[in-house]
Amino acid sequence: MTMGPGEPPLVTQTGPKEKIRGAIYCGMMLLSALLGSMYILFPLFPLIFLKPTWWRKIVDRMVGFWLVLPSGLMEIIFGVKVTVTGDKVDHADPALMIMNHRTRLDWLFYWNCLFRMDPWLLISEKITLKGILRFVPGAGWAMGSNAYLFLQRSFIEDKSRITKMLEYYAKTGDSYQVLLFPEGTDKCPIATARMIQFAEEKQLKQYEYVLHPKTGGFVLMVQKMRELGYIKYLYDVTVAYNDAIVQSEVDLIKLGATPKQVHFDVRKISIGDLPASDEGLAQWLTALWKEKEERLRRFYTQPIEKRMLDTHADSEIFELKENSRIIQTLIVVAWVFVTAFWSYFWCFYPLQGFWFLFVFSVFVGAQYAYGGIEWLAINASQWRENKVEQSPARAAQ
Repeated sequence: MTMGPGEPPLVTQTGPKEKIRGAIYCGMMLLSALLGSMYILFPLFPLIFLKPTWWRKIVDRMVGFWLVLPSGLMEIIFGVKVTVTGDKVDHADPALMIMNHRTRLDWLFYWNCLFRMDPWLLISEKITLKGILRFVPGAGWAMGSNAYLFLQRSFIEDKSRITKMLEYYAKTGDSYQVLLFPEGTDKCPIATARMIQFAEEKQLKQYEYVLHPKTGGFVLMVQKMRELGYIKYLYDVTVAYNDAIVQSEVDLIKLGATPKQVHFDVRKISIGDLPASDEGLAQWLTALWKEKEERLRRFYTQPIEKRMLDTHADSEIFELKENSRIIQTLIVVAWVFVTAFWSYFWCFYPLQGFWFLFVFSVFVGAQYAYGGIEWLAINASQWRENKVEQSPARAAQ
């Protein structure tokens, strides 16, 4: 059994209109990301070596600006309604955000959530995600340039990667909010089957709405961020889908299907309220996920037209204000216009194919030589830092 009682059905069939709409949407996302990487991010490439801090700040803002496009089109084209309740995420403070992972589109809808709270959060959010996504031309290059944390889903392999990336975040001097899915993967049929087997072997309670969380990565991130003095709050995010489940990006592309209503509730927790020990943190996360399972059970047992995630007494409701909607629409239009211009430029100006091959070779070369463009940037930043530290010693000599 892969669907919890009361959960909406998994979308498996749609009509021609929806399929065309999905193809247009996904084509626009991939094309704008590819051309943006070629004509915006790659020309900024020298800053990695000359001005690493400029590279980080400019890329953060450019990618954050682009994130309004996919999240905005979700509302404009598909009519997705996002309900956001709870506590506001503060972009000025470094934090860890943890969320249940029902579908592979959770992070996409979460951008709509953050935009309602504070558009600046699209600039300061960093995401942990599957390592294979780095190889998607354009989109993978942009995510790597934006210093997203690609994981291999093996704690032994990821431990060093997580540690170095958190150190890099802290050294930039900017406050980032890092999104982690403690379950490690979305609750797809394969993951659910594995969870059932795992729970049976460990004699754990069988969950119906979440997967049992993996505590190792969570504990490592909290303790490392504490060590760096780079965490003030933890945000517990719960996502629920009211009317439909669209499991993956493939379904979005092939079917053009999206849920019409997505619910988020965010709870702000002071880092000082979390246990100090590794064992205590692991137990805390396990207990939180048990509570999340019950919260989702209460959500899905409500009549579909009345479904709301339960909230605490001081909870806020974050709606998309008219001014924000206008800004969102203008940004979407701007990206569509720029992408159309780039496409015209590509088609009618010579040598663009050679430019693409050059860009492709550099990004792919960085992946194979350094593990990704983000690690090249980290190495360059460290090199600059070491050079500055050595300068006084050289001057003294």
